[in-house]
Amino acid sequence: MDELDTSTLHELLARFQAGDNTALDAVIGRTRQRLEHFARRLLATFPGVRAKEETDDVLQSALIRLTRALRQETPKSVHDFFGLAGVQIRRELLDLARSHARRPAEGLIHDPAEPAEDSAELDRWTRLHEAVERLPAELRDVFSYTFYHGSTQAQIAELLGVSDRQVRRLWVEACRRLKAAVGDLPAD
Repeated sequence: MDELDTSTLHELLARFQAGDNTALDAVIGRTRQRLEHFARRLLATFPGVRAKEETDDVLQSALIRLTRALRQETPKSVHDFFGLAGVQIRRELLDLARSHARRPAEGLIHDPAEPAEDSAELDRWTRLHEAVERLPAELRDVFSYTFYHGSTQAQIAELLGVSDRQVRRLWVEACRRLKAAVGDLPAD
């Protein structure tokens, strides 16, 4: 996997800010691999959407959202970029959860070969992603970098300009608040 390191992203964002649209293509191209990995990981918790085609559809929608958002709002830093990407991922996951939660009410035929979506689990995922939006910015950032982007504590510490220990403390506090808001957190 072609890793999107901080210095490369700084360079690409600077080029994009200067009007180089090929830099946006490079950011999206490199981000695509990371988003695909996490879309697959997150969607695995939804039994009815595990098929590769579903993952690809979700990935495509997330990339479209991110591209549109980047054309409207140029991030000024790597931190801003990851924040914007996190928002787009959360929105896509929320829309997915809502869509699957509505399907039984819309009378769609269920293929008995695939397990039925557990509406309580979908509700819990929806509440989790909505609760992430309500976290204080510092906690939301650490949670998003870890959960949505798969960043390490060291990477997050570099992005935020804090110690690894501070990142760990913020992660624990974010999880504590999310558990209080949602109850038991979804597995994964």
